[in-house]
Amino acid sequence: MDDKLKREFFDEKAQGWDGRFHQDDEGQIRQLVERFDLRAGDRVLDVGTGNGVLLPYLFEKVGSGGRVVALDYSWNMIAEAARAETNGSVSLLNASAEAIPLKNDTFDCVTCLATFAHVCRKMEALKEMNRVLKEGAGRVYITHLMGKKELAEHHRSAGKAVLHDILPSDSDMRGMMQEAGFKDILIVDRPQLYLASAGK
Repeated sequence: MDDKLKREFFDEKAQGWDGRFHQDDEGQIRQLVERFDLRAGDRVLDVGTGNGVLLPYLFEKVGSGGRVVALDYSWNMIAEAARAETNGSVSLLNASAEAIPLKNDTFDCVTCLATFAHVCRKMEALKEMNRVLKEGAGRVYITHLMGKKELAEHHRSAGKAVLHDILPSDSDMRGMMQEAGFKDILIVDRPQLYLASAGK
């Protein structure tokens, strides 16, 4: 499915998204964020922020001295993310993962929860995530609260718009991340968790 149709799908589904998909995930999300190498004062980019489910947890880690930028290509999702309760100021961007309108070497961490399977041009997105990370210090965390098999089954039942939205095989993902410039790659794929993390 092309970007325009997929964007329309997420615009339509934005209102009440967390009530349908994340209402029982607080403990799981908190455990996930504990895996992120975040420190007070860090600058974080949340790619595919949706309606901002990660934002309060990110601010718990980076504190008032940190900065969080939330990006999503669905305007309605960004509007929902603006309502997220956080302990700091969030910058919101309506843009795609494949063309991030931010400077090189800006962020200590890039997070991407429940989004990467939906990205049409995954290689371009990985290169953009790498570009905006700080050289020698930045790390990316691409995550889903399901393993690859679970996620594929979930999307098959969710409708035509996301029917073919799957995660790459571990070998393909590792290869793409290496080509994008990442190193120290870790991939975890098990029930209730997919995590691909890497450093720059």
